[in-house]
Amino acid sequence: MRLLDFIRTRQFLQHLVYAIALGVFLLWGALRLLDLYTHHGRTVAVPALEGLQEAEARALIREHRLRYVINDSIFDDTREKGSVSSQDPLAGTEVKRNRTIYLTTVAMMPEMVPMPDLTDLSYRQAVTRLETYGLQLGVLEYRPDIARNAVLQQKYQGGAIEPGTLVEKGTPIDLVLGEGLGENIVMVPMLVGLPRREAIQELNAATLNVGNEFYLDEEGEDVRVYRMQPDPVGRNHYLQAGSTVDLYYRSPDVFDFEAYLEELLTVPVPLLFGKTPEEVRQTLEAFGLELGEEVFEEGVSLRDARVFRQEPEYEEDAMVRKNEKINIWYRPVEAFELDNL
Repeated sequence: MRLLDFIRTRQFLQHLVYAIALGVFLLWGALRLLDLYTHHGRTVAVPALEGLQEAEARALIREHRLRYVINDSIFDDTREKGSVSSQDPLAGTEVKRNRTIYLTTVAMMPEMVPMPDLTDLSYRQAVTRLETYGLQLGVLEYRPDIARNAVLQQKYQGGAIEPGTLVEKGTPIDLVLGEGLGENIVMVPMLVGLPRREAIQELNAATLNVGNEFYLDEEGEDVRVYRMQPDPVGRNHYLQAGSTVDLYYRSPDVFDFEAYLEELLTVPVPLLFGKTPEEVRQTLEAFGLELGEEVFEEGVSLRDARVFRQEPEYEEDAMVRKNEKINIWYRPVEAFELDNL
């Protein structure tokens, strides 16, 4: 029988149909099994795990039919030990079931670092060295010494600490500094409106310590300085280096710091017309303003001088920032009196 005749037989055509049907069935079955294996078209949203302890994260991950691996552990003193610090993929990402979620947790044991040698360094050098080692600046103490602001001793929990001693990262280290030959007086910085951590850094930079801290709304890092004692808002205050400044905090969530600062740091423009130089100084000091340029007409003495012009000019309801300079022009009291005849 020839091949062409065989192909045309009923028996061959039946077997061909069976083969095609079997091939289609096998292909469909293979695709179906592949879908089942890869969970094609079935996804779940990755849950939010940051801040959870490992046991809590594990239960939530299993509930979503996912897997997890802890691939890193970091030291972070702002978070609870053992909690999830970050996750990959991020929360809300759509993934297939059985997808592995990679977690980074906060180390249970604190990271230890060797204590650097700060002796004989300047104050600023010592602060930089502490930051490099991941340590914090603690209390500043001053002692009589010819080397002003030089580190005489480094202390931890009231006692001396030797270089190389292992301490927890983030530990505050107290410094004993030289007082110098003269009085070591510093100006109290303006801290109102600053976040707590930034305010403490500003105080330390001015070689001052934090005294009592009062939380008027809630305790925590997310607060800002509402008031301080001594208060530099009205006038400049000066303290011995190493002195303490008390801080009062309020939460920006419940208190409008922008409006508060605008009101606190602005004053009305004073009317200085006709005042003597001494009266001008007293008035500007009372308003928290500074004396700028003084211009005297030729031949005018301090005793006979009277203000006939000021800049900024006085206007009702006109406001200026505190510490702004006011320029003054004087003329003799005789000419001043003639102008008013």
